[in-house]
Amino acid sequence: MGIGFCLAVAAPPATAAPRGLFGVTNGAQALNRQDFSKLRSTGVRTFRFALNWPSVQPTPGAQNFGAVDRLVGNLAARGIRPAPFIYGSPPWVAKKPSRPPLGSAKKVRAWRKFLALAVKRYQSGGTYWTGAYQQQHPGARPKPITAWQIWNEPNLPKFFPHKKVTRKYAQLLKISDQAISGVDRRAKVVLAGLTGYARPTAWSFLDKLYRVNGIKHHFDVAALHPYAVTIGQFKSELRRIRQVMKQHHDAHTALWLTEVGWGSAHGTRRFPLNKGLRGQKRMLKKSFSLVRQKRRAWHIKQVFWFDWRDPARGVGGGCSFCDSAGLLKHNHRPKPAYSAFRRFTQ
Repeated sequence: MGIGFCLAVAAPPATAAPRGLFGVTNGAQALNRQDFSKLRSTGVRTFRFALNWPSVQPTPGAQNFGAVDRLVGNLAARGIRPAPFIYGSPPWVAKKPSRPPLGSAKKVRAWRKFLALAVKRYQSGGTYWTGAYQQQHPGARPKPITAWQIWNEPNLPKFFPHKKVTRKYAQLLKISDQAISGVDRRAKVVLAGLTGYARPTAWSFLDKLYRVNGIKHHFDVAALHPYAVTIGQFKSELRRIRQVMKQHHDAHTALWLTEVGWGSAHGTRRFPLNKGLRGQKRMLKKSFSLVRQKRRAWHIKQVFWFDWRDPARGVGGGCSFCDSAGLLKHNHRPKPAYSAFRRFTQ
């Protein structure tokens, strides 16, 4: 009877989510010691951030990984796995960071080398973990990077300005997969997060991407940014992206929601993704509850709330709601949405 009782207690409800399903994506705000401690106490287990190529290699041959080391190390020392999206071309490769490193063998070679450097540094047994990390965080266990997301929102022109956007992104994806798997065969390659109602839409972009010969062999995870005015719209975006995956016989592939969020600023007809403080909390609860309920059917393996903490006033977050999308205000004061988020991570 004792064994049966233990089994009954241990069995989770059908809607229970695995620990670590809900993580955080960082925006423009740099993290400090208070942030790292708060992330740990909140129960965050995965943290998505931009690994910015121009910052690491502003000039050919440079290797300025210091800022990345600090972020990755501080996360890992607190048991939080780093999950980067790699983005941006340095000025010696392209005129704008948003332009991908394509168009010449020299640009492609530089991108391959950068990816190889990053993977060698942060993979299991990588040079950072066996060197600087042990000095910076003595006794702390490493948390190697096991998944690499390639670029960000390529179906938005401001992040990927190309006419033949799908074909160009497919080219970048293939090159990236070859570079990453050439160093770490176990690493996962994650598609760039696609914005739902962009031009093209996420599902239209993904449909065309699947039509590129052999592309399914070059990624392990699909990704969506289902920004939506209503929960009905949010649900529709997830259904549409999964429908495309099924149509292309790829239903077994995992889906990550690498950005989900709403602003806590006062909402207007012009800025409908701002919901006010209480509205932000309500949207988080409804969207996360839906994901928890449908995660098996939709094969959702990871969800990241955007953003952790609001940027300082006047800094600008880069979108209509980004200034107030954080779970915390800039002064670290928790918003109502923070308490709701914590219920999903504890």
